[in-house]
Amino acid sequence: MLQMVKVAVEYPFTDIRQALQKKGYQTDMVEMEADASIYDVIVVRNLNALSASFIKGSLVETGGRSVKEVVMEVEERLQRAGKIAGRANAERSGTGAGFKSGMLAGAAAGALAALMMAPKSGEELQRLLKEKISTGDSEGEDSLNRIKEKAAQVKDKAMEMKGKKSMGQEKGNQSIFETVPDGFRVVTVGSGNPLTEIGRNSPSTLVQFKDKYFLVDCGADTTSTLFELGLPANKINNMLFTHQHVDHNGDFWTFFIDGWQGSGGRRLLNLAGPQVQELYDATVNFFKKDLEYRAGLGTSKDGALTNVHITDFTEEKHSLELDGVKITAIPVPHSAPTYAFRFDAEGQSAVVSGDLTYTADLGPFAKDTDILVLDGMMTSDFSGLPEEKAENLEKGLENSHAVTEDLARMAAESAAGKVVLTHLGLGKIDVKRVTKEFSSAGFKGDIIIAEDGLAIYP
Repeated sequence: MLQMVKVAVEYPFTDIRQALQKKGYQTDMVEMEADASIYDVIVVRNLNALSASFIKGSLVETGGRSVKEVVMEVEERLQRAGKIAGRANAERSGTGAGFKSGMLAGAAAGALAALMMAPKSGEELQRLLKEKISTGDSEGEDSLNRIKEKAAQVKDKAMEMKGKKSMGQEKGNQSIFETVPDGFRVVTVGSGNPLTEIGRNSPSTLVQFKDKYFLVDCGADTTSTLFELGLPANKINNMLFTHQHVDHNGDFWTFFIDGWQGSGGRRLLNLAGPQVQELYDATVNFFKKDLEYRAGLGTSKDGALTNVHITDFTEEKHSLELDGVKITAIPVPHSAPTYAFRFDAEGQSAVVSGDLTYTADLGPFAKDTDILVLDGMMTSDFSGLPEEKAENLEKGLENSHAVTEDLARMAAESAAGKVVLTHLGLGKIDVKRVTKEFSSAGFKGDIIIAEDGLAIYP
């Protein structure tokens, strides 16, 4: 009877909505001001930030958990409410005691797991845990032992997830950065957009040539993601910006200070791109006392206050050489001054387009490159948004981000070996449609949909 079940998912968690829809649940995206009283379960970002309208249904907090974990809790809530039949019903014994005991342990452990993995969940989950335990006093120590066992399993899983660096790993537990490529390697550190989304950080692309690193853009969570991938910020001396929108520079302050401080910090920093002098000056001025404090603890000023080399883009075309790699930049059309970067060394190349609409300049600029990283914002169908909002947003974004047809044209004109679509929007990507568009335009290379931590080789 899935058609009778209604689930609401707070914007922007479209991946959770899609997972629930695949299981057959009627699922709607809602906003904080929406009336959620008609829904059986409401999935929200943070219980503490709820408006009154959101406390009318059964609440599930995302709390940084995986999509699978959130969906499992939604189904547990629906089972407890009698909205759907669970596996426990089929296993129920004649007396029903086993079923009741199992439900008690599962419910309490689920609440405890949420408390452990989402510490900001607050009084609601604490109340839920006490409630579930108190209703099952008759089950005694057997139920409590089940709870403890499940809690221990959850804790082990949480510790495993915390310590795992799976996004950028190849085989086993080896970080990709423990191996040095013969030439170029491109890693999509962040493949998302300006809005917070589970599984996708804001845009950032790492171009690696042998043992040298070039970080292009530094959106939210870039520094921590790099660390999880096995590359701390102090190993990166070259920071380049395509443009100065917050989703592309929002983590720069963390990258700048975290990579510099301490005895093992970087002692050289190269900055290049439009308005980088302004960004650097604002950072140093704002954190002046903080930087002086850290320098006073013994950290050299090199790499932060001194030995910082800035190339501020103000002309039509720029060319520089860093760590044996020739870097060329040309302006591309966007809503802010934006540049595409090309990296060349030893007969290989990689190009990062930055955000852009169609330009006939990109094809020749990226001609025969091995890897072309393109702004794939408009390849999404924006299905995670209400229809009217999605329509308006899509129309507005077409003025600053290339539609799929234009991306295909630029890819074909470049004759790149591989195209990587990153900076992905909310909603799903119709890979078949995208592939067809690129093929129709004459593109013959590989098409790769970016993920956070994905490594691409020529």
